[in-house]
Amino acid sequence: MRTLILATTAALALTACGRESAPEKADNVASAPGAPDQLAVTQAAAAPAMQTENRTFRDWRVVCDNGNACVAWTGGDGGWLRIAIQPGPGQVPSIETGSWALGEIGDDSSDLSLLVDGRRQQLRAGPENAANAQDHAERMRRIISAIAQAKTIALSSSSRTEAIPATGAAAAFLWIDERQGRLETTSALMRRGARPDTSVPTAPPLPRVTPARAVDQGAFRGAANPMENDPPKLAVPASLESRADVRECRAEGNPTLNAAILAVKLSANTELWGIPCGSGAYNATYKLFLTGLNGANPRPAALPEREPRREGDIGGEGPWLVNPIYDTAAQTLTVFPRGRGLGDCGTITTWTWTGTAFALTEERSMGDCWGMGPDHWPTFWRTAG
Repeated sequence: MRTLILATTAALALTACGRESAPEKADNVASAPGAPDQLAVTQAAAAPAMQTENRTFRDWRVVCDNGNACVAWTGGDGGWLRIAIQPGPGQVPSIETGSWALGEIGDDSSDLSLLVDGRRQQLRAGPENAANAQDHAERMRRIISAIAQAKTIALSSSSRTEAIPATGAAAAFLWIDERQGRLETTSALMRRGARPDTSVPTAPPLPRVTPARAVDQGAFRGAANPMENDPPKLAVPASLESRADVRECRAEGNPTLNAAILAVKLSANTELWGIPCGSGAYNATYKLFLTGLNGANPRPAALPEREPRREGDIGGEGPWLVNPIYDTAAQTLTVFPRGRGLGDCGTITTWTWTGTAFALTEERSMGDCWGMGPDHWPTFWRTAG
């Protein structure tokens, strides 16, 4: 079953991108302090470094990440609706929606409709947007305005209609305007005014992470994705097998799982070993260790986190990591604890090996299992590479 995404993306002419924190409920958003209209600046100021924040407004959730990119979404078993906008001036919001509940559908946008208070909203993307960029931006904002005021939202195919929760959209969009400094500007999602879009603060700088140079994997080739690839005939070094925490980790005694060892050559003198510890359905847990050559001097791999994992998180707590995969060309380690087998909810975290340590480079998360694929999840943390 496929999900049809009706999407619009920012026109080139206008552009010079789980494990969620406990939602903070809010019913009202205070107006952001700012200069009076007559003193509005005409040059965008640089925004300060940002902390990731998330909010819940009735049926809508919102996340704005450390780079101030914001995503708002609502949905349920019948489908989902997502509004996103990048930070800074010159940005056009995107609208995306999809459903697995409506059965097999084709690639024609007429097979799936977004209904706002019963009226079909035309979502389309294509070359015409570059030629008619202003119309594209205005069309997006008209649809978002309708969504903000809607009493009902639904997705419809040729055979059936599925309702999507609607309440809270206006407050969600207003919070994004406040967070991105769009209040009373021409580019605001909710509270538009006469202030020029050029007065919107530019995106804050992202932390920069530089990966170490990739190295030939030699005998480790094929061991970077142990849950998907046939593992090579690698034995866990005795220096690791003799550790008490590894013996505890291997206690499940599943021979197939025990053979699914992750092993990566990070540099001429550094190795990464992932020891499989347990499995259940679509998730397998590992403990990761950094060592010298042939497993010498093992120590637990230090993997910094945006927030410490807690008991009850999908990915567990402490040193246990779920479904690790290493990209030897990019020098990145990614884990993906799935909320369910479809992979439409969970948390995806990526670290980059810099030559001396691992640095957190991205975290995206979706706590709602509504059929939204990972490419559409909000980021909670990202870096510049």
